[in-house]
Amino acid sequence: MARPVVLLNRAEFYPPGWIEKHWPTLSRRAEIRLSAHEGEPEYFDEVAAADVLFARTPSGVDCQTLAAGEKLRGVVAATVGYDKIDVAAASEMGIVVANSPGNTDTMAEATILLVLALAKQLPLWLDAARNGTRVASSVVGTEILGKTIGIVGFGRIGRATAERAKALGMNVLAYGPRLARSDLAEVVSLDDLLRRSDYVSLHAVLTSETRRMVDGAGFALMKPTSFIVNTARGELVDEAALIDALRAGRIAGAGLDVFEVEPPATDNPLLSMPNVIATPHRVGHSAEARLRCARLAEQSILALLDGRLPEFTVNPDIRWRGAGSAAE
Repeated sequence: MARPVVLLNRAEFYPPGWIEKHWPTLSRRAEIRLSAHEGEPEYFDEVAAADVLFARTPSGVDCQTLAAGEKLRGVVAATVGYDKIDVAAASEMGIVVANSPGNTDTMAEATILLVLALAKQLPLWLDAARNGTRVASSVVGTEILGKTIGIVGFGRIGRATAERAKALGMNVLAYGPRLARSDLAEVVSLDDLLRRSDYVSLHAVLTSETRRMVDGAGFALMKPTSFIVNTARGELVDEAALIDALRAGRIAGAGLDVFEVEPPATDNPLLSMPNVIATPHRVGHSAEARLRCARLAEQSILALLDGRLPEFTVNPDIRWRGAGSAAE
């Protein structure tokens, strides 16, 4: 009997031997195929033959791709983010969507890194050291001890960030649309969080409800001494409104690992502002997180092949086409 097929898009991510080294069980269980044909007619033929699709960003898994997967049991995202997958269409077709949330610790660390870098004006001092320039003695950083960080989105990464912020002596506010209480933070409304925070840190999942959840009205609520940090998704922020707020001094600065359009255009004003620390959606990448995400992804794919819902299924209430049947 033929082995089930697992299709991996973006073949360039997998050097020789990677699959056998990191997915030993799956390598024995399934036929793993690599695709380098995204956006081409051949890709839909590859999806049609697959039992499971393992998807890396920035590619999108849209309705057309899902419809091509006539025997597709599920789609597994390579990391925690799954906003590039049409979950609604997948659910309607009975296809499971699962993510691989193995980057919790590294993203929390990355957030605190940006908070500290903003507080200490790190880019200014790096430039001064490299260029041999003298900075006026009146230019100083600030301490984060006793400051307030407002965390928008209190899932795994938000909570991990709160734990680290509290360990550094910060006060923590939290907002989530379904968050009622927390042992780590004072739960407040979004508007209250924006008003009271010295640092606003975004960790929400990108949905139609959260898109541009911090806009011009939101920036108007923030203190002129406050900063915004975004390591989640660029579309959570109205980027034009952010640029206006920074130029007008309505907020003090921003730490951004994500942008509305990625990679950002070289003439994006955010890349040249002295009060912005910008990184190319990589500041949270770590060797440990990559391995952890790979292990979680393998577990999810094996579960799908066994006819079980993965632990990190994001649409568990669907009428699943693969329920109760195992692929051999």
